[in-house]
Amino acid sequence: MGREDDCYLSATDGRLRKLVVQATEGVRGGPPNNTWSRKPIGSSIPNHLRMVSWVLKRNIEGKESRWTWRICLRWLPACFGLLGPLCVPADLGGEVRNNGRYEQFKYHYWGHSYVPSNPRDAITPVLELNGIAERPLPPRYLCFLKSVGGMEVARVSDWEKHNDHGAILEYVFISYTPAQFLGREDWDKLHELAEEAARQAGVSAYWISCSCMPDSDQLSEDVSRYGDVIRGAHSLAIILGPPTTNRYASPTMSSMLQQWGERMWTFPDVLLSPEDRSISIYTRHGDFSTARLVLKRDFPREAWADTPVSSQLVNHYDGRHVLSPLELATLALQCLSTRVDNRTAFLPGDLTYVLTGLLRQRPKVNPQNTAFQEFYCLSLAIGNHRLLERLICLDPRDRNQAWHHIDDVWGCNLWGISPLCQVDRLGDDDTVIVSGAFTAPIRYQSFRTVNLLARKTVRRTVARFAVRGAPLSFLLAFVVLIGTGSLGGRMGFVSVIGSIIMVLATISILLSPFLLASLYIGKTWAAQPWLFGFEGYMDIAELETMIFGTNLNRLKWSAASTDLCRHAEQGGTCIGVDPTRDPAVSNLITRCRKSAYGEDKLFTLVDTNLMTVTLFTATRPPVALVLCGSEGSMQRGLLCSYDWKSQTLYKEAVTRVNPRALELMSRVDRFRLGLRRPLPQTRPAAS
Repeated sequence: MGREDDCYLSATDGRLRKLVVQATEGVRGGPPNNTWSRKPIGSSIPNHLRMVSWVLKRNIEGKESRWTWRICLRWLPACFGLLGPLCVPADLGGEVRNNGRYEQFKYHYWGHSYVPSNPRDAITPVLELNGIAERPLPPRYLCFLKSVGGMEVARVSDWEKHNDHGAILEYVFISYTPAQFLGREDWDKLHELAEEAARQAGVSAYWISCSCMPDSDQLSEDVSRYGDVIRGAHSLAIILGPPTTNRYASPTMSSMLQQWGERMWTFPDVLLSPEDRSISIYTRHGDFSTARLVLKRDFPREAWADTPVSSQLVNHYDGRHVLSPLELATLALQCLSTRVDNRTAFLPGDLTYVLTGLLRQRPKVNPQNTAFQEFYCLSLAIGNHRLLERLICLDPRDRNQAWHHIDDVWGCNLWGISPLCQVDRLGDDDTVIVSGAFTAPIRYQSFRTVNLLARKTVRRTVARFAVRGAPLSFLLAFVVLIGTGSLGGRMGFVSVIGSIIMVLATISILLSPFLLASLYIGKTWAAQPWLFGFEGYMDIAELETMIFGTNLNRLKWSAASTDLCRHAEQGGTCIGVDPTRDPAVSNLITRCRKSAYGEDKLFTLVDTNLMTVTLFTATRPPVALVLCGSEGSMQRGLLCSYDWKSQTLYKEAVTRVNPRALELMSRVDRFRLGLRRPLPQTRPAAS
């Protein structure tokens, strides 16, 4: 196959351009593991300021406070070297762009959405979209006990026709796992145990999935009402057995119960079971007439590894400690994400269907949808809680973990994040259409001269007038003196004026290194916001010299923006320190230099507004910073790469940003976002 080239959208005209990334020497000397072009890191400082730094560098940086022989030797050559460039008009201080704000990310998604939030936005008009399913409490089928022994599978509607309206239909809900019972022989044994459980409970029927969901065309409806079938049951009975992979094993009840608890569909069985009745547990080779009884509140310790979290859910459904809807959805998703098993799935969206069974709102089942697509519908159904908007802001501990794992590297829960944007549409391939997010592009190709806002003083005003006027004044005085000389001294007054101008211009030229340093080097109050990026790690002093010409300690390491940031206490204040002080980060930098195609690379992000430097890892260079939520006193920003073939931004990393950055960013009205970028099987692009 051909090469996979990365591109970006130009901040100037919005056109698609090939992505060229500055990289350190160690990265460029590594293996060909990239889909973008690499180039050496270069300085953006104008030649004027480079010459000033060449003369006064150590004095400017505060390492020396007196004149030295080195400065004296370099001073006159620098003055003559500056004379030519000063004759050419140039903006040495950098350009004020976008009215002093970050560059605009010139992107808009023009494609149609797979599922819009509003029916009128659909390609084909529909009457209802993402509707809420009704709650049909009774099951469709039950296994009714016969008086002489045995059972018969029959419709509940037929039973209701032959019984009075006042008759109460009670049944036992039978729970098992296909990891222990699979196939006709096992199911016959299940029915034998289930019949005994129902007779011991004193009811006339039981519900079991292997027989009470017989219609394949009604599978979606049965999945939709699964939670209601549990809620309406008289009691819950669990049937255990040895694993199907080893029928002759003799496992303990505890190990069989733990295997049962690993299945996703068994999780709501306990949560939604009646709280006033004990749970009966039977084993395949045990005594059928005697069941082990476990109280519902004690069950998490018996069967589930996530006892601290699952116990909260049990307490919620028992009414002892009621959770908010957002807390309930978060904790339930946290438990279900560890129980996903595609081998025993009914439908692709099983995870979300189990989750919706635990909640009040319930979107209708669509058998063709994935779990992510159905989660979007669920998030839309419970509207103001904005589950999906919060979920996309999480920073996963493992980049390869599935979307439903909400294990945040900062230990933040969904309810700890406040969304800044709106997910209002669903795209193809498990992507979403997001609107209203604050964004800024990241520049990788080169650094730019950064405009610095300095306080206006008399010294700077005089210096600016002297520097700007020196070349023209010198030329004017030279012309005047030549002209008066040719007239034989008949214009003595003009000659005196010309001589004075010549002296002043000469003094200005001789002081030009000092004057330029006064104008463009020193304490600043603000800077033109830029987001610069490059691949690799660089010492912060060298980096500041590359961008600003001198190292005045303006740039600081981020204290807690990514998991690679490190901080320390200094004078009662938390400050960022060089991450390479941590041996783990140093080892990571070394590994990233030799990483293979598709593995993590190390990148550095420089924010000239906040004056921060941040290290992070990503598979591809993120071309945009998208602020999607806030967490405490920080903003959650997604560092996104751009797939130009599908117009999709893919989340590569998450960074925590100071709120001051949001004030200077522009919104993107609509963009397509994917949580995990697929790795195409292509050859890396040449560097």
